[in-house]
Amino acid sequence: MVLHETKIRLSKAVLLKDAFTGEPVSSGIRIRSLSGGKTEKKGDGHFLFLDVDSPELEIEVESPIYQRRCVRLTADHGAQLDEILMYPSPAYPLRAGNTVVRGRVAPESVLSFYIEDERGCCRLISDYKKGEGKISFYLKGRITGTIWHIQEKQKKAGEYFRVKHMDDSSEMYELWQPLKATYSKKDTVIHPAQETIADENGEFYLLFAELPQETCLLHYSYGSTGGEMSGETEIIRGKENHILAEED
Repeated sequence: MVLHETKIRLSKAVLLKDAFTGEPVSSGIRIRSLSGGKTEKKGDGHFLFLDVDSPELEIEVESPIYQRRCVRLTADHGAQLDEILMYPSPAYPLRAGNTVVRGRVAPESVLSFYIEDERGCCRLISDYKKGEGKISFYLKGRITGTIWHIQEKQKKAGEYFRVKHMDDSSEMYELWQPLKATYSKKDTVIHPAQETIADENGEFYLLFAELPQETCLLHYSYGSTGGEMSGETEIIRGKENHILAEED
């Protein structure tokens, strides 16, 4: 474990992940504590914060291809490895077939999305009871990710959730936060999801690697001064799509 050698001085350990691919991020990263102390890079996206004389840390992360992040975390001396998602910026390298979604909402809003795709959805292995710390579901093919959307088949409303350690072969995944409802194995569908954040101007940028068909229905959710907003819109594969335009 990367934490043992600096356990005495360790204030916080984090793992940076690409929100688009789910892979660890280290290259080209500039990361520092705005709360003092030292920063140590351990490889494979792991960073340690040492000798921070504060119960909370404010961490700034910058990169040429990701959005700048400024995150507040609790100093816990390495008790938990916290993930920080790095969201692609317009400078992120595109590949053939990538689909871009852009728009504008309230600055610093967190936005969540999923594509409606019956062939690419996942199923629960066993019923999930509200408040449980783990969830068990089948992954189809090469589907991976850290963010998911779960809903009952007959209902449009559902909730987004994050899991830890998707490489767990047991198909039982630890949740970052327990779900707010109970879900039945036979009546529930799970879709891989994406997340991004609006910048200080309210502009957001999102990528999808492959869409299942030429035109897809994109579901979205985000917070605003009026509460939680949600909706759906069609996007076109391989194009730059503009959605969620809001008046200032």
